[in-house]
Amino acid sequence: MITGKPRERKNRETRREQIAQAALRIIAQRGVRALTTASIAQEVGISEANLYRHFKNKDEILSEMVEIIGNDIMRSLKDVFGSDGAPAEKLRRIFVFHLTLIESNEGIPRLVFSEEMHRGNKELREKFLALISRYAEQLHLLIREGQEAGAFRQTLDPLKTATMFIGMVQISTLLWSLKGFTHSLVDEGMEMWENFEKCIQVE
Repeated sequence: MITGKPRERKNRETRREQIAQAALRIIAQRGVRALTTASIAQEVGISEANLYRHFKNKDEILSEMVEIIGNDIMRSLKDVFGSDGAPAEKLRRIFVFHLTLIESNEGIPRLVFSEEMHRGNKELREKFLALISRYAEQLHLLIREGQEAGAFRQTLDPLKTATMFIGMVQISTLLWSLKGFTHSLVDEGMEMWENFEKCIQVE
């Protein structure tokens, strides 16, 4: 039987996620500068006072957004790691998932490339850097697995190769953003993937 407190906690978590997702939608539609606690409350359909019951300020909401994005990415890594397939195929699945996640959430690149991320909010920047570091470490393990299986070149530095992988996601996303989100991010990225795969695999 579910008691009151666990249910209340679940409700609070659900509301926090709704608020963070609403903030992401606002960023996607109008950019980071349009993000205020008032605009978020209006998007969710609650009062600003109610919003402050869940978050102290806008920075906490941005931090929650990064947390949700990070959880989605790390969950996908765990799923891929536990699935069947060669190391190169697993890397491809991760790449496609990452691009698909971004393509369905235009607010992600608008936030990542914003002044708020790069100059305005040190804690947010550090949190995002920590996410990238965790992501790269997991990719590094998969690349090393490919080397041990004889599928990837032994001369590769696994961590630097993981950084290159993340760089492909970033440049694909940047080009997609600069072109006004008018084409398929996944299609654009897969052209880079084909070249990356040739570079890392044993001939």
